Amino acid sequence: MTKTFSLAGFTVAVLAFAVSDAVNRGYDPLAETISRYVNLPHGWLVTVGLLAVAVGSAAVAVRAGGSGRAGWLLYFWAGCVTVAAVFPADPPGNWDRPSVSDSVHGGAAWMGFLALAIAIVRLTVVWRREPAWASQARGLTVLAWASSVAFVLFAAAFLDRAALTHTAPLGLAERIVLALNLAWLAVAATSAKPRPSASGARERMTPGIVT
Repeated sequence: MTKTFSLAGFTVAVLAFAVSDAVNRGYDPLAETISRYVNLPHGWLVTVGLLAVAVGSAAVAVRAGGSGRAGWLLYFWAGCVTVAAVFPADPPGNWDRPSVSDSVHGGAAWMGFLALAIAIVRLTVVWRREPAWASQARGLTVLAWASSVAFVLFAAAFLDRAALTHTAPLGLAERIVLALNLAWLAVAATSAKPRPSASGARERMTPGIVT
């Protein structure tokens, strides 16, 4: 059941975001993040997509039960996406005077992206040692590396747009990191549900990044 909820959620999210980009012609998807599109006539698609991501991610978190603190980071990510859906972003151009809603949205989004980036790395390291995840180990590892690099580039693009040259393709950077994150979550959702194991217990006891 959790697999079905996960894949259905991610499928709905991808379709909602893709249709939003296609029907909302007011913004440039290379420059503007997905959440800004909530201010256009078909902005409800963004809200639907974000809620679908939250549902799918929560289902993966349930499936990852017994994976320690990193598993709980998936719940945190799902919660942050829910908050970002409830509190919409401002239209483009309000960098200097964001509304309360935009501030909450942005804070939740960045905390969520960071939590997911950490969870992906930690869980990939733990799960690739588990027999239940053997068939997905290579895919999880490749996607973990790719999403980590994409997250760093996304953060750099945000810094540039907010305080430096204001020319970085922030929208493109966000779409790439989100696509890679959803791909990792989808692969995780297709694996057999793991049982709590010794390596999972070690991960719960380790305060730092597992290496």
